[in-house]
Amino acid sequence: MASVESDFKAAREAYQKGRTEQFERLARRIPEDSLLQPYLHYWRLKAHGAAADELQAFIATYPDSPLADRLRIELAGLYALAENWPAFRLQYREIHSPPQELVCHEIHLRLREGDPRATQEGLELWRSGRELPASCDALFDSLFEQGRLGMEDRYQRLRLALDNGYLDLARAMNAQLPEAERMQDNALAMAQRHGDELIRAVSDRRAQREAALYALSLFARLDPEGAAQIWHAHASQYPEAEQRYGWGQIALYAARRHDTRALEWFLRAAPAHAPLFSALQAQWRVRAALRAGNWTEVNQGIQAMPANLREEAVWRYWRARALKAMNAAFPANAIFARLSQEQDYYGLLALEELPPRLESRSEPYRVTPDDLRWARSQPGLSRALLLRGMGLPGDALEEWNRALRGMTDRQLLAAAELALREGWHDRAIVSASMTRKEHNFDLRYIAPFRDLASAHAQENGLDEAWVYGLIRQESRFVAQAKSRSGAQGLMQIMPATASWIGRKLGLDRRVQTRMHTPDTNLRFGTYYLRHAYDSLEQSPVLATAGYNAGPGRARRWQADTPLEGAVYVESIPFQETRDYVKKVMANAMFYRNRFGGEAQPLKDRLGVVPARRVETSPSG
Repeated sequence: MASVESDFKAAREAYQKGRTEQFERLARRIPEDSLLQPYLHYWRLKAHGAAADELQAFIATYPDSPLADRLRIELAGLYALAENWPAFRLQYREIHSPPQELVCHEIHLRLREGDPRATQEGLELWRSGRELPASCDALFDSLFEQGRLGMEDRYQRLRLALDNGYLDLARAMNAQLPEAERMQDNALAMAQRHGDELIRAVSDRRAQREAALYALSLFARLDPEGAAQIWHAHASQYPEAEQRYGWGQIALYAARRHDTRALEWFLRAAPAHAPLFSALQAQWRVRAALRAGNWTEVNQGIQAMPANLREEAVWRYWRARALKAMNAAFPANAIFARLSQEQDYYGLLALEELPPRLESRSEPYRVTPDDLRWARSQPGLSRALLLRGMGLPGDALEEWNRALRGMTDRQLLAAAELALREGWHDRAIVSASMTRKEHNFDLRYIAPFRDLASAHAQENGLDEAWVYGLIRQESRFVAQAKSRSGAQGLMQIMPATASWIGRKLGLDRRVQTRMHTPDTNLRFGTYYLRHAYDSLEQSPVLATAGYNAGPGRARRWQADTPLEGAVYVESIPFQETRDYVKKVMANAMFYRNRFGGEAQPLKDRLGVVPARRVETSPSG
């Protein structure tokens, strides 16, 4: 007799291929009390184009299913299309993460009812500079009709679209301008190919000048000094606000290339205490000041940021550091104290800036047998494990994440323990990381494959906690992990890197293809990490950055003088690598605390990044 599993998978395939009779025959063989029944019911509905009342009945029967969430979204979209706003609102209220299309409908609905918050939310959407679905157009039309958006806002959105590289949106915004104000049809192509000509040919059309500023930004990305020379020669022909924006773009890209003239160009864009034109400009002004060791400029730059940006952990920490450097210890410590309560990179750094405290962290919550029994009794968690075992990871992930919604801290930790026992390592980490007050860092920082990882770390003379911190960030201990770029296994090794390591180790080429085997992957990954460490000044920060972005880039980001490790990390140009290094180094701290041994402050672990080596050619 065929198993429930094989019948279910065959029924799923029959549904996907539109074989209705075969699907029904297989579905009838699955017991009525099976955890998989919601999927069979859902597929029946989708196969025959169910009416709204049938979809509502499914939602009522399986309210906590991710399948019900899908139908809520579908129904809300249908009600919006029919302009049945009371029915739309009933569905929308139950949707946990509504898609942007529905969000715009809902904001527009509240705007028509006079909700002032809707006005602000609509304006924030417009000013995000993102490409948005067509459902947002009616919302924006209403804001224009009410006078909350005007012609200047169209130009600002055009600029934001160009800043973010959304050229289709930029063209759409251009088309909405009066014909006499639009940029020329070839303006964006010219910006990409003949930018200097576009900048020199100053137009009386604002949109055409925005295309010239876009050309200046493209030039500055590759050659800030060259862009500065062109802008110095022609900026005076542009309105003052556009002159300053142009200098801000030159300064932004200079700062990202660690050009020491960035601060000078930022000052041309705006005084130190004044706001800049974009969040990116504001943040890179501060990063440039950090690399220059100019704490007064760091403080002023953060103070000039928009409030929502200024309140992010990164800028709270660096403002406190600036205040401390300026001998304002009391306000600095007040910021450090609040920040130290957060369980992350900046929380750890802030804690180290404070005087030693006698109190210790609260004891971790230990999952009890009753907690674990409760977790096993939850249909969503059980169904997720069942689907995972059947080789349906997408459905399994959706079920697990849906089941976590609304759980208490102890319930989340019970779910994490269950996932760990079932070998679902990434869900154990995610579930344990969601707690708010009660924590268990042994679950948040699990240590599977300990014997193998420890042996390979020791063989290569690496800190075991650092290796674990990197693995957690790379794969969350999913041995079969594979990235879109082709990196594989626990330590996410690229095929070309695996081949290089295999040759260095003198191994058969067949071994290089076994990157999903934990032992092989850890052997190769720790070897490569040691190579990066030795070739990058034996600096954990440089090696971590090099592991993610390549050793060449890690070297290019060094300064001409020694640099505090935290400052080096903060000024990494790639956001992905910047966040990666922060997380790996913070992870290593938590693993060191878990594994025991000699404690090391995070600031010491980050250390001082040596000055960039000056390459000298041999004398003749």
